[in-house]
Amino acid sequence: MSRSVALAGFAGSAALLGGVLISLSPSYAVLAAVVLLLGWGLSSPQRLNRTLFAVLFLVPVTADPGYPIPPVWTILLASAAIACLGRLRRLDPEAPLASAGMLAFLLPAICAAAALFQWTGARALIAAVLPLLCYAVIIWHLVDEARREPDAMRQVARWLAWVGVPIALLAIYQRVTGTWPVLDQLATSNAFTAHAGPGRSAGTTGHPIIYGSYCMAMMGVSLALRGRWWQVPFAANAIGLLLSGSRSAWIGIAAALVLWYLTQQRKITARGVKTALISAGSVAVLLLVGPRAIRDVAATAAARLTNLTGSPAALARYKRSNEAWSGIWDSFQSVVFGNGPEAHVQFFQEVGVSDGQAQTFDNSYLTLWYDFGAISLIGLLVLLMIPLVKFKSIAFRMLFTGFVIQIWFFDFYLWPCAASVLILAICLGVADSPALPSPALGRRSRFSPGLALITHAEVGR
Repeated sequence: MSRSVALAGFAGSAALLGGVLISLSPSYAVLAAVVLLLGWGLSSPQRLNRTLFAVLFLVPVTADPGYPIPPVWTILLASAAIACLGRLRRLDPEAPLASAGMLAFLLPAICAAAALFQWTGARALIAAVLPLLCYAVIIWHLVDEARREPDAMRQVARWLAWVGVPIALLAIYQRVTGTWPVLDQLATSNAFTAHAGPGRSAGTTGHPIIYGSYCMAMMGVSLALRGRWWQVPFAANAIGLLLSGSRSAWIGIAAALVLWYLTQQRKITARGVKTALISAGSVAVLLLVGPRAIRDVAATAAARLTNLTGSPAALARYKRSNEAWSGIWDSFQSVVFGNGPEAHVQFFQEVGVSDGQAQTFDNSYLTLWYDFGAISLIGLLVLLMIPLVKFKSIAFRMLFTGFVIQIWFFDFYLWPCAASVLILAICLGVADSPALPSPALGRRSRFSPGLALITHAEVGR
């Protein structure tokens, strides 16, 4: 009863405050609503994790409503701060601080060490390593949460997949109207508006490729984790993936679906054949007699799949790869330790590639090698191999496969939504791994060595 009274009192106070702020300025009312929503979202560990994933996946780094610092840094630092708050909530002075999630700190540490051999200044080092450090903090927190409450982590993943349903409706609206509501008005540059990618939708991410990453991940979550009416988020995110026009995400989800199919004990079932025939028939009917908009979408998709290796985008990537390769093999130091933090940014500012395409190498592996050398690239590959070898979860492997393939075609470091595909994959791998003891079993420091061995043996059965 007292809790209900307290909630009612809080709601009444919030409504009163909102009314006062609206009378003063609508912008203040929006700010107050965001603060109140954020406060509610951080009020419990479970809500905090959902809030953290929502910020990472859904808040666009291409829109600036008036942040005091660039949007990408605002979102990354805010996400890292939320993760730190989550760690403080779970802090147990008697429990060991070290955990498996702290392995993520190795990559920024290796990059910082490599930068000492090609020093370009502290500012460049901070700008280059800070995203990796923020992701490490987030992984540290979420891996522990996945071990502590695996079912809750799977519920978060399913919730994110269902969030893709209204976003798919927004993507359809974006395609019909040819605009990206709010994102166009707040875009940090013309490259992140509907005019830069005509005929493609971006959902809430501000970029079609990143929206493709989100849809690719949520299709994998829907199919691997199932749940009630899982076909709805799967189909909605499939529509969003199609409307994004992201060929890298199409390749990623194709590989993930092949992987899923190969893991099935029964490769062909009557239900599967029936579903495939109904789906194919429905698509054929829509293409033949459906609205013109559907035929236009199909034509756009077919055009983007035509001449994949000889398209302007492919040729642009070839040229950028050659530039990156040339810079990497400039000297022994550049091969092993790279050209220095933010070296690729400096290259495109001073030299660039004069083809009108995005000034980036569009290959996450080459960019890391170019800036921080082979030792950092090897460090990334080793860190990727550890969960791949350890986790057998099909949800993890589908998201992981899509991610490692897609980042071959763009730089993900400053795109939290894309990086979160890997983060969510690791969390699902941890949640589905029975070999990992959960902190929820109790404080390990209170166990005797014999009891700890028995507990670990029981968990491993």
